[in-house]
Amino acid sequence: MRKAIAFASPVLLCLGLMTQALAQHLTLTTEEYPPYNMRDAKGQVGGISTAIVKALLAEAGLTYELNIYPWARAISMARVQPNTCVYSMSRTPERESLYKWIGPLVYNDWALFALSDMPSGLPSTQPTRLDQLMEARIGSYQGDAIVSYLQTRGHRVDVAPSDDVNPKKLQLGRIDYWATGRLIGQYRLQQQGIQDIVPVLDFNRTEMYLACHTQMPDDLVKRLNATLANLHKQGLIRKIYAGFGYAP
Repeated sequence: MRKAIAFASPVLLCLGLMTQALAQHLTLTTEEYPPYNMRDAKGQVGGISTAIVKALLAEAGLTYELNIYPWARAISMARVQPNTCVYSMSRTPERESLYKWIGPLVYNDWALFALSDMPSGLPSTQPTRLDQLMEARIGSYQGDAIVSYLQTRGHRVDVAPSDDVNPKKLQLGRIDYWATGRLIGQYRLQQQGIQDIVPVLDFNRTEMYLACHTQMPDDLVKRLNATLANLHKQGLIRKIYAGFGYAP
């Protein structure tokens, strides 16, 4: 029996080291959400959040693979697959227990966009509060935290499979307002060559995180958060923002 134990110990040690090594290699998922996460001209995943995540993992000495998916799939993968993380994820009470959190990586102002010439039947002046728009049809997309934020407050939310389609839905009168991140909304409008839609109300500011599978070791989560804090102290995060023409 003693010989068996003596033989097994190196094997178990080897398995433990292999498991630890695997835990240091992460699968990263994200979506097209410029300027935070997006494919660049070369087809590589870039954006503000991506640059921050890459700098963070390089500083921490972790390897990874990174791919863009539809948002609903991206967040589901991080929920069910060990060693998988998703970004840029808004941290909400509904999601709190579903992931381990590293961040915040970036801040995101949520805004309502509307046609510059409002249709009849809608307020002729810009709204100053969300509760002025309880009867309005507000467009968002599947998996976005904005959906639950608005629905829990009693708003009528028209949920699309992708945020890309919401500007056109607004122009066609299928929704009255489009709710999205201010920067992402302005980016999409520029990409689609749309000039008759403008932001009319900022209604929330969220922090966006790297959200990881719940089996990620707490000591690794702690180390990554400490590393991110150090990158802030070094001024690297501010430099990344500046490289994209923004300020944190």
